[in-house]
Amino acid sequence: MEEKFCWRCDMKVKMLDDDEFKLCREAWFHGKKVVEKELEKRNIKDHVWFYKIETFEQYRYMLEMYRLITGEYESNPMAILHHQISQFGKDCPNCKKPFRTPKATYCPSCGYGSENLTKI
Repeated sequence: MEEKFCWRCDMKVKMLDDDEFKLCREAWFHGKKVVEKELEKRNIKDHVWFYKIETFEQYRYMLEMYRLITGEYESNPMAILHHQISQFGKDCPNCKKPFRTPKATYCPSCGYGSENLTKI
């Protein structure tokens, strides 16, 4: 996990590495069983029970897994699906915000790399 700027959220958020993101996806698809296994693995006994998460039933376990990993409650399940570090590119050498994709060479925030764009 690493804190990085998210273009969609327009703020710094805790981004998940690929293994952490996989845990959240498994919790989304397989629910309570995956979260309970992770609680046991991390030896966590005192935690917020799943029924206190107020959102669509299908996302409650993914939200709980994200909270276990990051220590922060996210109310928007769709945000978790784009908070994966590998979906972003390297950090801009000028403004330090990550490029929007791994293949990007232009930073729309500060304009770095614009000299390499083809003009039509």
